[in-house]
Amino acid sequence: MVRSAPSRTTRPSADQTRERILTAALELFAERSFEGATTRDIAARAGVTQPLLNYHFSSKDELWRAAVDGLFEMLTDALTAREEGLRGVDELTTTRLVVREFIYFSARHPELHRIAMQEGKADSPRMEWLVERHIRPLYDTTTARLERLVDLGKVPPIAPAHLYYILIGAGPTIFVVAPECRRLAGFDPLDDEVIEAHADAVLTLLFGS
Repeated sequence: MVRSAPSRTTRPSADQTRERILTAALELFAERSFEGATTRDIAARAGVTQPLLNYHFSSKDELWRAAVDGLFEMLTDALTAREEGLRGVDELTTTRLVVREFIYFSARHPELHRIAMQEGKADSPRMEWLVERHIRPLYDTTTARLERLVDLGKVPPIAPAHLYYILIGAGPTIFVVAPECRRLAGFDPLDDEVIEAHADAVLTLLFGS
């Protein structure tokens, strides 16, 4: 009689484990801030042991930076893909559609703006790293585009820096404070129809009808 080979338990790959840790880290850093989130809590939410988390990330700061890198990489990929599909389209239409994509992304990933708001409130090495590595390139691209539209008379004659912060405030905030919105306004800002209506409202605010 031939014995069958013993079955093997399939273990999750190192990449899958790393991704679970990064997802949990983003959630907890967004909810509790860098100081409030512990690696022990992140490991628990990811369903891994503390030693396994330490194997992948040697410190909480390294984990925070890796999580933020991944999130901004997703944002850049989404905006780049949208813009590449608009080659040959006029500047105003392109800007409107890229802004709409930014709002869609903000609805799907409110943790990006929660983390940016937490870190932007005080000078710190993390704030400096975040600005220089991720936010400044987006700021420079956005303000240059808005300045061109101001020169063309397509948007109100407002300094591009102010237009940038109007966009950053008007676009993501409703998703960042979704629990407040549900209680205050009586609707879920993460519903697809509400996201679409909010994108329409922001575009009207910035560019008119």
